[in-house]
Amino acid sequence: MIFSSKSNLDSELLILTPDQCTTDFQRDWKKLEQESLSGNAFLSPEFVLSLATIRPRDQQPIILACRNRQRNQLIGLGVFDQVNATKALPLPHWISVNCPHSYRSGLLIAENSRTEFYQLLTEFLKEKQDEILGIEFRNLRFNSQWAQELREFTAENRGSFRLLPESESAAVDLRLLPEKGLPEFWSTSRRKSIRKNQNRLSKNGPIQFRLIENKSEFDVALSHFLRLEESSWKGEIGTALQSTQKDRKFIQHLTHQSQSSDYLVISQLLAGEDIVATALNFCSGRELFAFKIAWDDRFVKCSPGILHEVALVDYLISEQLPYDRIDSCSSAGSYLENLWPNRVAIGSGLLCMNKLARGTGKMISQMQLLKRWMTNLT
Repeated sequence: MIFSSKSNLDSELLILTPDQCTTDFQRDWKKLEQESLSGNAFLSPEFVLSLATIRPRDQQPIILACRNRQRNQLIGLGVFDQVNATKALPLPHWISVNCPHSYRSGLLIAENSRTEFYQLLTEFLKEKQDEILGIEFRNLRFNSQWAQELREFTAENRGSFRLLPESESAAVDLRLLPEKGLPEFWSTSRRKSIRKNQNRLSKNGPIQFRLIENKSEFDVALSHFLRLEESSWKGEIGTALQSTQKDRKFIQHLTHQSQSSDYLVISQLLAGEDIVATALNFCSGRELFAFKIAWDDRFVKCSPGILHEVALVDYLISEQLPYDRIDSCSSAGSYLENLWPNRVAIGSGLLCMNKLARGTGKMISQMQLLKRWMTNLT
């Protein structure tokens, strides 16, 4: 499906399924993701196309893509599912793609074409308001520049983009770290605890940290990660990536898709020859998004997960790698809150250009705020 802008004849909006994404389109998609106003690894072609492989044909993600025809440039993209109703909007609408492995929703937007994209998106929703009553975003980075700008733009154009803050997630802004690094933010007891665990671990051999840079080693590194994760509590409750055939297929396809890019970053913490902890991270622009971590239970008394996350930050700084921030993608209350000093505000968003949906969304938002206020009283 192609939708053409009435106010800008150079712009068009495409509605695609993953199997309609040509090699050229995937290349443009990747370029947009890497240069987007706000990076989002969970909107990358590697992630979305891998997700598509484990979904039935009638449940494929909806890819909304905006292109400037004159410049032949992709200027915006989002990935959604069609739903009949949710608590936020009990009417048929689109929602950020529903996947247990996707921790951040949002939009990819070319920095030099923001207003053009906002205009095309809102025109499309106005034109199709009998079919698409709105777009709901979950796990949205609440303070993203595009989210704040789109809220202002829709308000000026008789629409609404309601943003509801919900929680905070740990992060570390590498540009703001003091010379002495993370320990400057820790309590005395925290510093002592980490030194104690590092000393305890070093008795098993020299501690090393590395990123798997040779793509030919990815399969072996992934296999090691999957074995450790499966042998942990995640395997016991069935949430490890190797626990189901679908998840195995997903991560194997994602690893294959990442062979030609820097998207997948596999990290390892070692003591001597032993891999103590290992993690899968995603790169988007100048940001790392933490995805999964696993550790060897033989070293559990050394808190290997904590030591890995400390070593990751130290390594990125010492090697001067081109990353500005790490988003932990963790839930509120994560152990990372005691390690990483910064926070990412997470919330939900409801974009509507339909008067009925705007009113319903406003009522639901007010009810949610009231419920939260009453909860805080108890």
